[in-house]
Amino acid sequence: MATRTPSSSLQRDAAQLYAAATAFIRFYQFRDRDQAVQAGLTVVQAYALDILLSRDGQRLSELAEALQLDKSTTSRIVAGMKRRALVEWSRPEHDRRGMWIVASADGKRRYERLRRALVHENARLLASYTPAARRGAIRILRDLVARAEGGRPARAVRE
Repeated sequence: MATRTPSSSLQRDAAQLYAAATAFIRFYQFRDRDQAVQAGLTVVQAYALDILLSRDGQRLSELAEALQLDKSTTSRIVAGMKRRALVEWSRPEHDRRGMWIVASADGKRRYERLRRALVHENARLLASYTPAARRGAIRILRDLVARAEGGRPARAVRE
């Protein structure tokens, strides 16, 4: 059975996606780091708070999985966040070995300050595009993430 090889056009587009995504991610990582520092957070702490706030708290193992880190690394991150009063944690009655982690009021305040700054910057970057182009870019990014995670995009994008 012959293996189908991608067309040269697809290969070229894949290489250009790699270059564009790498530049985009590099920009966002440094921008996010600089903004996070201004909010008194590290990037990992900001990601952790984003997850905790979007899900009303998490078990340590779930947070580790969401951050794509091992449990011991996540435990050290959470311990540091607890020392800085960014999170609170408790042990559930039904599982005294487990840890339930939530964002503290200060953690939420710092994260919201960071989020507002980043959304403001995104609005500036998107301002020159039409609403349809903005929605299309967002849809493509979400679909690429879904495909990379092994899922299916919400709706196929066709020309």
